[in-house]
Amino acid sequence: LKVLPDFVDFHAEHNRDLPWAIFPSKTGSGPESISFFEYAKATHRIAHVFDHIRKESENRVVAVLIHCDTILYSGLLAGMFRAGLVVSTSFIHST
Repeated sequence: LKVLPDFVDFHAEHNRDLPWAIFPSKTGSGPESISFFEYAKATHRIAHVFDHIRKESENRVVAVLIHCDTILYSGLLAGMFRAGLVVSTSFIHST
């Protein structure tokens, strides 16, 4: 699936400084944001890590169990797609 990484790269090139995500700051001083450029860089770093895993685990199933927010989760998915992994997601909702 190249759509998500291509979308990220397009916006990192053409809308570099525009916010990809806006969220409340930890200090409560107003909203913070992550730009398309920062998000794209993060997906490239994640892809680099998973590319090594993919090469070492040829034709094997690799599971990733994470507990994180939506911003980190989407970056992880985009990076895994970028690395050429076949990704299947499963959600466990906890209250």
